[in-house]
Parts: sequence; structure tokens; C-alpha cells
Amino acid sequence: MKQKNLKILCVVLSIAIVVILIWGHYNRELAAREAYSDGIEQIDIDTIYLGKSGVQVEFSDVIVGTHQETRKLIVSTQEATVSTELTDRLIKPLDFDFMKKTQKVNYTGTGYFVVDLDNLTKDNVIQDKDHKIITIQIDHAYLQAIEIDPNKIIIDEVKESLLARGDIELTLKDYNAIEKELRNRLEAKFDTAENGQEADTIALQMVKDVYEPIIKAIDASYELYVEFK
Repeated sequence: MKQKNLKILCVVLSIAIVVILIWGHYNRELAAREAYSDGIEQIDIDTIYLGKSGVQVEFSDVIVGTHQETRKLIVSTQEATVSTELTDRLIKPLDFDFMKKTQKVNYTGTGYFVVDLDNLTKDNVIQDKDHKIITIQIDHAYLQAIEIDPNKIIIDEVKESLLARGDIELTLKDYNAIEKELRNRLEAKFDTAENGQEADTIALQMVKDVYEPIIKAIDASYELYVEFK
């Protein structure tokens, strides 16, 4: 009988210990949750206040950033190839096929269309509090640079004629003139209304992709639209 009572007592004590441990663990978690605060206080619909740091965040301040930064967003890259034909005449004034030799040169380059985000000012960030909409006004995309790939410069064999034989001899001045001419042709090929429209369409979406996460981080209820100035 004593042994049976002892077993019952042990079971009761075990249950009591488990209950005490669970209760203690729960109270510690509750106290930790009550003690934690992220320090963020909503002042109004577009501003938050970080209590401990005293920093206020506004849409236009975050989007515009500092004017010292240079921010060019590459929105489109396009590749094109242009060519020119070099001609060397045996007698310069005489343009007869049997007295001249020719050589074709091909240049392949990449054109970069960009949008200048460093031109953004607070006037370009329009806030509609009633409808919870932020509108960012940007410049149109433009052809900012052309990069010629030296690995894709193709110089064909010289086409000789009956009286004009051998290589075409070029001076440094000739090479510079050829490169300038081909670069101008590449620019003309890239800088078209069609390519500009395509770059503009991409620019609207890319700028939205850049700034939408920032807008949502400040206030998830806001929508972002991007348009041209």
C-alpha cells in the first residue's frame, strides 16, 4: 500500500514539475514580446517617425536622394553592324575598276540608352494623398554611349584588280577617319524614333521597378506611377 502511494506521489510531482516549466517558459516569451518595440510610429499617411533616432522619412526625400549622386539607369542596349568600303586607286583622278583595289571594313557596336535619375527633384515626385498615389516624372531615355567591340571589327581581304595589286596602305589619320565615320553611322542607326520609343517604354517599367519597393516599404497602401515630364 505504501509503495502504491509512493508511485502516485511521484506521478503527481512529475506532472507539477512539467506544468511549472511550461508556465515559466510561456511567461518569459510574453515578457520578451512586451519588452520589444520596433520604435516606428506612423505620423501621417506618408511619413513615419523612428522614435529612437528621431528620423522622419518622406517619399520625395527618399526618391530624390542627394544631388551629389550621379544616377544613370541603363534601360536598353542595342547592337548593330555597319560597314564601309575602302578604295585605293592607282591613279587618283581615274575611277576605273581595273585601276583600283577595295577592302570592306565592318564595325559592330552596342548602343546604350539611359535615363538620368539625378535630374529628379521634389517637384517631380507628386503625391496624391486622397487616392494614395505617388507619381514620378522622369526625362525621356536617350542614347548615351556607343561601345565598339574590338573583337567584332572585321576587315575583309583586299579585292585586287588588273593593275592595282597588294594591300591598301593606311595612315593613322586614315584609321581615325574610318573609325569616326563608322561611329557616326552606328549613332545614326541607333538614334531613331523607333529605338527611342522602345527605350522609353522600357524606362517607365524599369524606374517603377526601382522605386516601387521603396514606396511600399514606407507605406504599402500607396501605388506608384511613372510618367515623362
